[in-house]
Amino acid sequence: MTSKHLLPTILLMCVCVSSRAELVKVFENIRGTVVYAESSSVSKNGDLRRVIEIQSYREPGPRGMLSMKLLKEYNCTKETSQIISYSMYTERMAKGSLIGQVNTPSPVDKLTQNPGGAGGWRYACGK
Repeated sequence: MTSKHLLPTILLMCVCVSSRAELVKVFENIRGTVVYAESSSVSKNGDLRRVIEIQSYREPGPRGMLSMKLLKEYNCTKETSQIISYSMYTERMAKGSLIGQVNTPSPVDKLTQNPGGAGGWRYACGK
């Protein structure tokens, strides 16, 4: 590759890398579950925050599931969370084959009932 083509190639690589969503680790437990929030996905509507989270597991779950990608909604003042929808994958970090999807929202839970959700709530709500 000539130096004439090198600079445009490097610039294109930088643009591609910077356009990816940044994943921020918001939770990890002793069983090897790690939860990341996609920083570019946080949306605000009053006290509500929606964010895409990726849960990655050490050991496979049902049907070989090693990760999930979830759309979650947090209420910053009521300290609640709700899964709006999620998809399950055969590899970590929401990669591999799609095992299934659920588009039915879960019940709203207090964060005290789901301590793992507190990390996402703190991130999305800026606490």
